Amino acid sequence: MTPPDEGEPAPGAVDATVLAELGEIELWTTTATLGRGAHDAGRERLDRLSGSLHAAERMRERAGRLAHPAYADFERQLGLDPAVPPTALEREAREVVVTGHLLSRDPSHDVQLAILAEVGVSLGALDARRTRGPWHVRPAARGERWGRRGAAVPVGEVVMADADGPVAPVVGDPPRGLGAGTRARRVVLYAIGVPGMPSWEVSEAVWRAARYLSGH
Repeated sequence: MTPPDEGEPAPGAVDATVLAELGEIELWTTTATLGRGAHDAGRERLDRLSGSLHAAERMRERAGRLAHPAYADFERQLGLDPAVPPTALEREAREVVVTGHLLSRDPSHDVQLAILAEVGVSLGALDARRTRGPWHVRPAARGERWGRRGAAVPVGEVVMADADGPVAPVVGDPPRGLGAGTRARRVVLYAIGVPGMPSWEVSEAVWRAARYLSGH
């Protein structure tokens, strides 16, 4: 399977043992290069979403979560507590209930937060300098680490991996050094589609995020 073209979402492979255990989950990825003005555009987009108050309303309806309710069921399958948002971005987003504002940080952060607020899809973003496709979902093998020099990955943990090894947990934040931060200019966007979510919603969310970042 070849890496996706710039801005075009592509499905990643999912290991058969993962499908048997967790159901019909999907992986969608694409790459995006930050366009000129991406930071300002992201801040303005979050300002508009904050003004609509839809994010705060949705969070109240979903027990403090912006994400699609299907993610909570998936997290329970993995032994996680869905009452505790698994990403820093979702935890920070809870402030919208108190302040009424979705806070801007950097383009990659802002696009993930905008997509979460708009459609409830949880996106991840990796620094494209730190990973190379094709990307797929599988259990971690013994002795594997996050990236080339990161911490050890527990055997059997379900991960998103690239051509070299694990780069992100299937639920949660990418490890330090692999996630897209303030210095990333080209990013790999990805989303896990879980049972109960239409496939087109997840792939379209990845596509929309790439367009936001590139300025289209």
